[in-house]
Amino acid sequence: MSAWHQSLPAGMQANRRATEMDVHVLHVQWSEQGTRLSELRKRVFIDEQGVDRDIEWDGQDEVAEHFLALNEAGLAVGCARLLPEGQIGRMAVLAEHRRHGIGRRLLDLAVEHATALGMREVFLHAQTHALNFYRKAGFQQTGDTFEEAGISHVEMRLALPIPFEADAEARDLEVVNAPQPADDEASELIQFDGEHQAREALFQILATARRTVEIFSPLLDHALFGDPRCIELISAFARRAPRTLARILIIDARLVVARGHPLLELARRLSGKIRLLKVPDHWPMDERRSFTIADGRAIWWLPDHDAPIGWSNARDPVQAQRALQEFDTLFEHAVDDPELRLLKL
Repeated sequence: MSAWHQSLPAGMQANRRATEMDVHVLHVQWSEQGTRLSELRKRVFIDEQGVDRDIEWDGQDEVAEHFLALNEAGLAVGCARLLPEGQIGRMAVLAEHRRHGIGRRLLDLAVEHATALGMREVFLHAQTHALNFYRKAGFQQTGDTFEEAGISHVEMRLALPIPFEADAEARDLEVVNAPQPADDEASELIQFDGEHQAREALFQILATARRTVEIFSPLLDHALFGDPRCIELISAFARRAPRTLARILIIDARLVVARGHPLLELARRLSGKIRLLKVPDHWPMDERRSFTIADGRAIWWLPDHDAPIGWSNARDPVQAQRALQEFDTLFEHAVDDPELRLLKL
């Protein structure tokens, strides 16, 4: 089900509040944001569209991936979910916030997440008035009209790009030549499976950096970011030129400090070149992944920091910029945690 395409009340477009211009779309957990998601869906599907409660609360939210749109004031204005079988649904945007691109951003994030999970295809049941919206996002109609919750729907599907070769022979840091990006530079897509390969892929991305580096790692994994080679690469990068800047975001400052992470000492010595901050407590986000971006065009991606299986690409500005946009939002709200300040005394 989807609901953001109904017409706005007269004058709503002209009188749009400033807070609607800056909406953050995040991947969240049902266990943490279930109350917000439930209230939003109740307002749109049950109260506005008359969907039966037993249909709306189908028992699948616990196993789904969820996405939440927050405006600048921190209010929930839109949501979506992705089921394990690849179905995108429960897309809802509050009536007064529609027609501002929030629905498309929710859809794009759900598709990106499905791609990162290795899904080959996603599908959805589109309300018939929203067919053109989904067609513009690349979805194709695959069936006839049917009724769901008393509303006319059509099934639509979207084939997803494969981020790396799926067969076992490609699991040795093999470079895969992807289609030429817009700048005519060949993509350098790498799959890694195992701690050693994850480190080598990370080092390759860091070695390409000339201006900026962004690192998000909940616990600043010591086996990866505490490796002497990693410290050497970041140190050399920071000293390379007057305006180089490395930004690092963590979640658990206390644990990182307790482990005596070598990156903390490096950040203390090069405080003008390396900024290390903490994501605010209770910020709605996926706390399992880690990623590194170099110069806004190279990216290293680890979906689950407990499993060293992921991918990297030294020339993928599209994916890198998407990750950078989320990183910038997090960094804007990040704090210099007291635990980190004590370390720098």
